[in-house]
Amino acid sequence: MSNKTKEGAKIKQTEFIQKRDWDILIILDACRYDIFKEMSQKILGKSKVTKMISPATQTVEWLDKTFKEQDFSDVIYVSSNPFVNSKGIIPEQGGYSFNGKNHFKKIVDVWDTGWNPDISTVHPLDVNKAAIVSMDVRPKFRYIIHYMQPHSPYIFYGGLKTHMHPVQNMQKNLNPPTDLSIFSKIANKFLSQETIWKIGKSLGRPPTWDLGKLWFKYGREGIEKGYREDLKLVLNHVKKLIKLYPKKKIIITADHGERLGEKGNYGHGGKRDKVVIEIPWLEFD
Repeated sequence: MSNKTKEGAKIKQTEFIQKRDWDILIILDACRYDIFKEMSQKILGKSKVTKMISPATQTVEWLDKTFKEQDFSDVIYVSSNPFVNSKGIIPEQGGYSFNGKNHFKKIVDVWDTGWNPDISTVHPLDVNKAAIVSMDVRPKFRYIIHYMQPHSPYIFYGGLKTHMHPVQNMQKNLNPPTDLSIFSKIANKFLSQETIWKIGKSLGRPPTWDLGKLWFKYGREGIEKGYREDLKLVLNHVKKLIKLYPKKKIIITADHGERLGEKGNYGHGGKRDKVVIEIPWLEFD
């Protein structure tokens, strides 16, 4: 099960999700391999983390490549990410789209019922509550439990205060305009995000992205701290969930990784940078 790439022989995550035996598959959104490996030993007490290669650099692409051509009708998806929803809202991102209603037995819309407008995300505690209720009511199915952390906005810094519901956010941001100015296209291709943020601020146009705002306030180190603290938060809640189901085969992985200041860049999507495609795989029997 290896995939020959320019990075060398790597394990393809899609094959393991599709063919591996599991009862509960836990997805940590934007979780990179290196930091997870370091923190999992401290929090979960397990250090044998396998490095895998994600097929994608963003969530919709990952959903499309992992589930679109496969049968997961025996799976209930507990989703804190609105990209997987039962409302018939079909997200589009980077030329990919995904309709979760067509691929799973049921979708639990925690992104809707557990949405916290004070932090503009879903707290992992609310994901646990929804997952436990569903697993206790429908114990015969397999489960995918998708947490938003450690993806920003970081709860450690209070999240965001936009109070925008995920549906509004999808409608506003999922399909960005393609008529970007020539300057923007050139800037995004040749300049780092830190450089673009500096130029924008000097022109009276400070960043609107939460990571840009955090960078000006706390720097690269502050962004990584927020990421690590939110990963610690979600892992502690994952640990509680694992203890409740000791007889289940549980796997922890991610949809993609995250840039945390490498070459002045942040977030994910676009180029298949090492930190974006290398993700963890940790099994509990």
